[in-house]
Amino acid sequence: MAYALESLVQIIEQDYHYLIDNNPQIESLLKKTRFLKDLLDKISPLRRKKLNVLEVSIRDASHKAEDVIESHIRDQILSFSSSQLLLDLKDVLERFDSIIEDMSKMVEADPEPSPAVDASSLPPSSKNRVVGFDKDLTQLRERLIGQQSTLQIIPIVGMGGSGKTTLARTLYNDSLSKHFDTCAWITVSQEYNIRVTLLTLLERLRKLTDKMHHESDEKLGEYVHKTLKGRRYLIVIDDIWDTRAWDLMRRFFPDEGNRSRIMLTTRELGVATYATCSLGNTHKMNPLDDDSSWELLVEKVFGEEVFPNDMEGIGREIAKKCGGLPLAISVMGGLLSVSERTVEFWDLVEKNVSSEVAKHDLQFSNILSLSYNYLPYHMKPCFLYVGAFPEDYEIRASKIIKLWIAEGFVKPLANNSSLEDAAEAYLKALVDRNFLLVRRQESNGKVKTFSIHDLLRELCQKESGEDKFLWSKKFDDQNITEGVETMRRVSAHPSSQPPKMKSMPTTPLTRSFLCIGFPSRELIPMFLYLGLLRVLDVFELEFYQFPAEILQLVNLRYLALTCHTALPSSISKLRNLQTLIIRRLPSFRAFALPSQVWEMTQLRHIKSKETCIWFYPKNGKIPLQDKLHTLSNLQMYGFTNQVLEKIPNVRKLGLSCNVSMHSVVDLGDYLNKLEKLKCSSDWTLPTRDFLSYLTFPPSLLKLTLSFCRIPWGFMTTIGSLPNLKRLKIQHSDFQGAEWKPNEQEAEPTEPEWELTEEGVFPELEFLQLEDLNLVHWTADDISCFVSLKHLVIRYCCSLKAIPFAIGESESLEKIEVDESNPSVVDSAKEIEKEKLESGNEIELVIYSG
Repeated sequence: MAYALESLVQIIEQDYHYLIDNNPQIESLLKKTRFLKDLLDKISPLRRKKLNVLEVSIRDASHKAEDVIESHIRDQILSFSSSQLLLDLKDVLERFDSIIEDMSKMVEADPEPSPAVDASSLPPSSKNRVVGFDKDLTQLRERLIGQQSTLQIIPIVGMGGSGKTTLARTLYNDSLSKHFDTCAWITVSQEYNIRVTLLTLLERLRKLTDKMHHESDEKLGEYVHKTLKGRRYLIVIDDIWDTRAWDLMRRFFPDEGNRSRIMLTTRELGVATYATCSLGNTHKMNPLDDDSSWELLVEKVFGEEVFPNDMEGIGREIAKKCGGLPLAISVMGGLLSVSERTVEFWDLVEKNVSSEVAKHDLQFSNILSLSYNYLPYHMKPCFLYVGAFPEDYEIRASKIIKLWIAEGFVKPLANNSSLEDAAEAYLKALVDRNFLLVRRQESNGKVKTFSIHDLLRELCQKESGEDKFLWSKKFDDQNITEGVETMRRVSAHPSSQPPKMKSMPTTPLTRSFLCIGFPSRELIPMFLYLGLLRVLDVFELEFYQFPAEILQLVNLRYLALTCHTALPSSISKLRNLQTLIIRRLPSFRAFALPSQVWEMTQLRHIKSKETCIWFYPKNGKIPLQDKLHTLSNLQMYGFTNQVLEKIPNVRKLGLSCNVSMHSVVDLGDYLNKLEKLKCSSDWTLPTRDFLSYLTFPPSLLKLTLSFCRIPWGFMTTIGSLPNLKRLKIQHSDFQGAEWKPNEQEAEPTEPEWELTEEGVFPELEFLQLEDLNLVHWTADDISCFVSLKHLVIRYCCSLKAIPFAIGESESLEKIEVDESNPSVVDSAKEIEKEKLESGNEIELVIYSG
C-alpha cells in the first residue's frame, strides 16, 4: 500500500506549477512524502506485518492527497472555480504528521535494514529446465509418437501449480517438427469463447485471414477441419475446465487414421475422462518427491553456482513445505534468489511457511503471499496491475511498461536512464522472482510477451481487492456494480451484451479504465463520470465520432482509442498525455495528426495501428520532443531532417512512403538511439525505391521491410550495421544484377542477392524472407552470417536454393521453410544433413500448405 507514495511524489513534481507558486503546504507535503518513503526502506520485510494498520493509513492519506491535487489541477485547466485546495491540504498534512509519528516509533524499535536485494541487479539463476518429470516425459512422449493410428486424446490432469502446462509445453516443443505436419497450441481457460478459440487456432495454424473475422462460428470450425484434413497434427488445448467447451471443439478435429494427437491439460478429472471416455487414459500429475523438490529449489536459487552445504538442511525443509508443487517451489526460489543467502534468514523464512500446501490450490496461497510481501514497495503495484488482464492472456511487455509509467509506479534509475529502462528492470525482477512466465523474447533477451499463472493471478485479485487497487471482471449487468465504486482502477472484460447506462456506477475517483479482450458491441461512454482518469484504454471498442468527453480528462497520461474520425485539434488539451494509441477505421484510410499534437511535450509514444498517419508541422516547425520514444506508422510526407533533429531519443520508428523521394533522410545522423525500424511503401507506386534515400544508425537492432523494392547494393549497406540482430523482408522485390554503362541493350536479369563483401551481418541472429521475388541468393564467404541462429523462408516460390555457406555457420540452430518451393526444401535438407554429419544439431521445420 505504501507504493502510493511514489505516485504522489511524481504528481507533485510534475504539476507543481499548477499548485500555486511557492505554496509552503505543497512543499511540506512533498518533504513528508519523501521522508515516509525513506522510513519504509528501513523496515525489514519479516517485520512488515506490524505495518498493516499504518499501510492502510498511508494508502488512504496518499489517495486523499492525489484526489485533492489532481482535482485542483483539473479545475485550473478547465477554468472551474476551486477554493478548497488550502483547506483540504491542511487535513492531508495532519494525516501525514500522525503517520510519521507512528512510523518513527516503529523504526526506532526495528532499525535493521531489509535484507532483500533488488532483483533487477541480479542475473536469472535458473536455466528453466524441467526437474522431476523424467518419468512423465517418457510416458507421454511414447503416447504422442506411438503407432496407434487413430486420433488419440491425451489428457494431463493435476491441481493448479502442479506443472501440467510446463510438461505439455516441453513435449510440444520436442515434438514440433519431427513427428507432425502441423502443430498448434491454444488456451481455453474458465471463461472460454468458442469464436475466440477458433480464430486463435486458425492463427496458430497460419491460416487466419481478414475475411474469417466476419464468418460464423460454424464456418470457422469448417476452416479448421479443412486445414487439418489430410495432415498429421498435434493440437494442445491448455487449461480446459468444461466438457461443453470440449463438445464445441471436438467435431472440428478430423480422424483419418494418420496418428494425429490432441493433448489436454485440465484441473478437472471429469473433463479428462469425458474427453477420452476412459479413466485409464488420463495422465495424473503427482507432487514432486523431496529430492526433486530440493533439486528444483537449488536450481531456482543458485543456478549453476555451488550451494553452501550448511544451508542444505534448512533449504530441504523449505522445499518440503512447498508440498511438491513446482509453482510454489519456483516462487519461493524466486524470493530466496534475491534475498540474503544466510542460514539465519532462511530459518526466518522457513518458520513463515505453512506445511499444509498440497491438499488444495488455495492452501499454498500463504507461500505466494509471503513472496508478494517481500517485493520491494515500488514493484508491488506493477505486479498487481497484471491482474487487470483476463485469465491466460498473453501480455505485451511494451504495453504494460507504458501503463506502469502512466500510473506513476515507475521511478527513475540512478544512472539517468529513461523511465522505460526502469520499467524493464521492474519487469525483469518480476520474471526473475518467477511471478511472471515469459512467452516470447526479443533478440536482445528482453521480454516481449508474458503471462501469469492462474493462481498468481488469483493472488493479484485478492490483494487488489483488499487494497482497493483494482476491479477486474467481465463487464455485464450482473456484476458491473459489485465492488467497483471504491476501486481506483477498473478493468472491464467485454461480455456478449453491453452494459446499460442505468447500471453504470459513479466512480469519480477512478484513475484507470481499461477494456481488454475481444470486442462485443459499442460501449456507451462512461467518461463523464471519470474526471480524474490517468489511463483510458478503449482500443477494443469502436467509436464513430471522437468522444468529446475525453477532452475533459486533462489528467490523462495514456489513451488508446479506435475511431472513424481523425483526432480533433483540441486534443492538445490533454497536456499530460504520454502515450497515444489510435486506430482509424476503415483501416486503409490514412489520416493526419493535427499540428497541435506537437505542442504536447509530455508525449513518449505515438502509435497508429493498422493505418498510417502524417502531420503538417505548424509553420514547418515543431518544438523539441526529447521524451518521444515511439513513433509508428508515419507517412514520409513532411518527414524531413528538420523534424528528425527534434525527436533525438526515438527508439522505435515505423515509416511508410507513398510519395516520391528527392532528398536523403538521415536517420543515421539524427537518431543515434534508434533500435527498431519498420519500413513499408505502397505496392502500386514507384515510391518503393525510397530505401535508397534512407541512412541507418549503427544503434539499429531490428529492421523490418515490407512492400519495398530492394535496390542493388542495399543489402550490403544494411549488412554493415554493427548491431543488427533481426531482419525481416516481406512482400518485397529484389532488383536484378547491377546494370553496366557499356551494356547498350541489357536484358532484364533475374532478381538476386549476392553477398560479395566479407563479414557482413556480423551480429544477425534472425533472418526472415517471406513472399519475395528473389531467384538467386549467393553467399560464398562463410564469414557472412557468423551469428545467425534462426532462418525462416516462406512463399519464396522462385528461389533456387539456400546458400550452402549459411549452413557452415556454427551458430545456426534452426531453419523453417514451407513446401511452396521444393528447391528450398531440398537445400534445407542438404544443410541439415551436412550439419548432422559434422556432429552439429540443427532443427529443420517444414510447413505444409
